[in-house]
Formats: sequence, structure tokens, C-alpha cells
Amino acid sequence: MDTAEEKLLAVALTSPALTVQSQKSDRFDYPARYRGRVPLKVKTAKDVFPDFVGLGPMVKVGTVCRKDHEYYVWVNSHGAVSAILPNGERLGLLPSEFDVTEWHK
Repeated sequence: MDTAEEKLLAVALTSPALTVQSQKSDRFDYPARYRGRVPLKVKTAKDVFPDFVGLGPMVKVGTVCRKDHEYYVWVNSHGAVSAILPNGERLGLLPSEFDVTEWHK
């Protein structure tokens, strides 16, 4: 594993879902489809861009997920997934935009 990949993995290892998974019995529950597991890597089903594209300096260059690429992810306690990008940014993904390819062990 090279240094760049190690940095991305280090961010993934800070995912709150690794220690706390919401059990609120509402729309903020941790997703049942994960069966208590936490995604580590996903493969994107389409190109995903930030909502603020075109707003100049608010979005770093390279803040995009490309279709069929794999990304380490950061997962909050409610199961929301954000791709960890090489430029240091995180980009939130909708469930329809990715498939989990690897789970934390």
C-alpha cells in the first residue's frame, strides 16, 4: 500500500459508524441493508459531482467521483457515506450512486 492510499485508509478508519450506529427507529436509523457492517470501499455507479459546482473557490479542483472507480469511504453513525477523494475532500454519495465492494473487518 502506498502512502497516498494509506492516508485515505486512515481517514476511513475515523468513521463514526465503527463505534456508534444509530438505533433511533426512524429515518435516521443505521441502514438495515448493511446488517451492522460498515462500508470501507465503494464503486461508483455514475459520475458524482458536488452540489456547488461552478461556485469557484468553494470547491477544490478534483472534487468528483468517477463512474466505476473505487473509493475509500467515511461513514457517519446514521450510515451516510462520503467518498474520500485524493484531493483531501469528502463527497457525499446517495445510496443509488454506489455499490459497497469492501467492508471493515
